[in-house]
Amino acid sequence: MRFFDGMPAKGLERREMQLILFACAVIVILAGGLAAFMYPVVYSQTGLSMSRTMSAAFFGFCVLSILLAGYLLDRQATIARLRQQIRDERKKTSEALVMASAELLQALPNFSSFQDQLSMECRRHTATKQNLSVLIVSTKINQNQLEPSHSISSLGDAAIAITRKLRGEDSVYLVASNHFGVILPGIDRAAAQRISARLKEGLDDAAGVSNRFTYKIDSISYPEQASSARDLELAVTDFLPENGFNQTAVRGVLTTK
Repeated sequence: MRFFDGMPAKGLERREMQLILFACAVIVILAGGLAAFMYPVVYSQTGLSMSRTMSAAFFGFCVLSILLAGYLLDRQATIARLRQQIRDERKKTSEALVMASAELLQALPNFSSFQDQLSMECRRHTATKQNLSVLIVSTKINQNQLEPSHSISSLGDAAIAITRKLRGEDSVYLVASNHFGVILPGIDRAAAQRISARLKEGLDDAAGVSNRFTYKIDSISYPEQASSARDLELAVTDFLPENGFNQTAVRGVLTTK
């Protein structure tokens, strides 16, 4: 038992095939040996009816032994074929999920759209004296998920988790690599903290027990933490990485407004 516990998972199928072949060989050897000992006894009978009965039993035993060995081989081949089909279906499902995640990420508005929408919301909330909050969700893919397909799938699941926890009037943007921006109209700082807590629950579920990705949620509210629309936009850029977009150029554009 300890021998099989220490066996690597990748070698289990090969080991199983070896055991089946060994079992078939043992059946053939034992059946052949028994048939060899039975042969003289069967054909040394002098009575005709007894000889025919013993011959039928002898051939029946040989045929059943061969059928048993063939059945084991056929079952093993069927199991191997079904396992391959399961692997193919899992691969197709995984590719479909990756494609869906890629389409979702591609459909999300980029930083330019985020900047335009934020400017418009700032002007509207300034005129109506309402609150406005922005969340920046920064994700980091686990080292075991660095393959492009795994990364895209993890980011897609993160985007879905964020979207499900928001209201209908809220909007999500892919503002930089692995960074999502969320605009929350009419939300003050306290309410933004409650929404951040909901997002954490959804992101924890999306990350799973294997922690496919880690995340950090930053929030800034207007006018509680930013006195003007320009200050809000500049504060948002501080949470974003320089390699996600040209932060210096963005800051230059903002400061000239």
